[in-house]
Amino acid sequence: MDYKETSRSGPVQWGTHSVRNREDRRWMPLDIVLVLLLTIISAIMTFTDLGNRTAPQTFWKPDRVGDNFTVDFGELRTVDRINLYEGPGAKGETKIESSIDGDIWEDYLEVEHKTNRVFTWKLDEKSVKARYMRFTTEKTGYRLYEAGFFTNGISAPITVMNVQSASDNSLTSEGSGTEVFDEQQYAPYRPDYRNGMYFDEIYHGRTAYEFIELMEPYENTHPPLGKVILAIGIKMFDMTPYGWRFMAGVFGTLMVPVFYAVAKGMFQRTRYAFLAALLLVLEGFHLVHSRSSNVDIIGVTFTIIMFYAMYRYGETAWRNGGFRRSLGYLALSGFFFGAAAAVKWNYMYGGAGLAILLVFALVRRWREAKMALDFEYAKRLILTLMACVIFFVAVPVGVYTASYKPYIQATKADDSYKDLWQYQKNMYDYHKGVKEPHPYASKWYTWPLMLRPVWYYGGKDLEKGEAQSIAAIGNPLIWWGGLLALLASWWLGFRRRDRIVLTLAVAYLSFYVPWMVAPRSITFLYHYFPMVPLLILSIVWMLRWFEERSYKGRRVTLAFVGVSAALLIWFYPIYTGMTISREWMNIAIRWLPSWGF
Repeated sequence: MDYKETSRSGPVQWGTHSVRNREDRRWMPLDIVLVLLLTIISAIMTFTDLGNRTAPQTFWKPDRVGDNFTVDFGELRTVDRINLYEGPGAKGETKIESSIDGDIWEDYLEVEHKTNRVFTWKLDEKSVKARYMRFTTEKTGYRLYEAGFFTNGISAPITVMNVQSASDNSLTSEGSGTEVFDEQQYAPYRPDYRNGMYFDEIYHGRTAYEFIELMEPYENTHPPLGKVILAIGIKMFDMTPYGWRFMAGVFGTLMVPVFYAVAKGMFQRTRYAFLAALLLVLEGFHLVHSRSSNVDIIGVTFTIIMFYAMYRYGETAWRNGGFRRSLGYLALSGFFFGAAAAVKWNYMYGGAGLAILLVFALVRRWREAKMALDFEYAKRLILTLMACVIFFVAVPVGVYTASYKPYIQATKADDSYKDLWQYQKNMYDYHKGVKEPHPYASKWYTWPLMLRPVWYYGGKDLEKGEAQSIAAIGNPLIWWGGLLALLASWWLGFRRRDRIVLTLAVAYLSFYVPWMVAPRSITFLYHYFPMVPLLILSIVWMLRWFEERSYKGRRVTLAFVGVSAALLIWFYPIYTGMTISREWMNIAIRWLPSWGF
């Protein structure tokens, strides 16, 4: 089949036709069936074994050095390990002593509470025979939610018969030693991702909880909207692993129908909409972030919508009532641009891409008006530019500013919206000053090849020869094949002035190029996340190109999907934290030496 455009005389004539055969964008019953099927599959993978729905909720926060309490097992027991569950604050020191008779005490453990262990279980292994254990505060500033003593090989914690607080403890302390041992059913023998936080969850999930409890927010290096959304899950399911990950799972699942709608609108065929959404479901990077209390899955969902709305604006001619409809697409794009920026600053980079696409769209409208002798163009252009001031300045600023309400309410300082500019300056100074080396940091030029995935979680206290990991790594075929498809589509699509290719290219470069000059020197592979959906759409564009030119094109599509599905299964253990053999991890899953997990 011949695939030509009607006009190729210059760059201002981009996209005389975007698709060879325009089909209706309206959804048919088959679209609904397919999108429901893919959404259900995505939800099952996301929410299965997502995390425990229970966790300790009460705590002891000593207010004075020397505050202590004594635990009585009722009889002499063998203590081999202790698990401590800490909460916000997490600064301070506790001395734990053991005793056989309650008179003679011996040092058992010195615990330094740290901010990077909030809502996680800290395991220490040390054997001693004791009936009594005494906790004494040596430095305040921490919350101890629960503790569990264990005997090796027995998963249930040692039964505590009595907890006695010292008579001279501070009256201003929150809780008592009783709260440290009142939820023993939640104390695990082995810490795991299912019962605690990992990687950046200690920032994002924690801050979401602090917004709810009106506690001083610990993390202020990103705008608040993502954490505000995560807080919804915590309100629904309490401060539990399932609760703090729930809304990330919701957004990861909702990204599937959103992406289906985007592909349906772009390619205007059910086949390619299904193919795009299916590849998203098979994409491991998407799955990993759907199962973690991070804000990236939320921001990327917003960027997909904002660019698609701008694409639809460019597709909507102003004649026959289209002008009003086109303003609706601009409003949608501007709102989600503001929402994305209120999640993380790096999503704001896409604003340059939106501006470029807007210019191309306005040039197309000028050409159409010139050909149709439409003298209303100048009036509509002025109205459009005035609307853009509202949609891309006032609305985003309003969304961004409103997102700070929970943050301001939670701060102990007498802050208000007048301090908003100082917050932004603090954020900029922080990111500019991030220079501390990180073992899983990577440079921007390594991201497309996925040379250094981020190791989010590594299981501890495993049986010999076992391995357990969660890594931010994509489906190799979709990433590497997507890179080839992206470059090939640029070559083929640019020659034909294809508007889909133009949109994908502008969006990709607007997210990627700023990282080449960004002042932040320590960066990670997850900064490449906004480009992953664009890789998938590039793959779909190339598969469609093959199918339209060769009777074997559908076989290529089937093979690509089949291998992608196989690789999802292959890497599934490190997407979801399954326990596998260390030998299999090293030989079969670590394809490159730089894949450190």
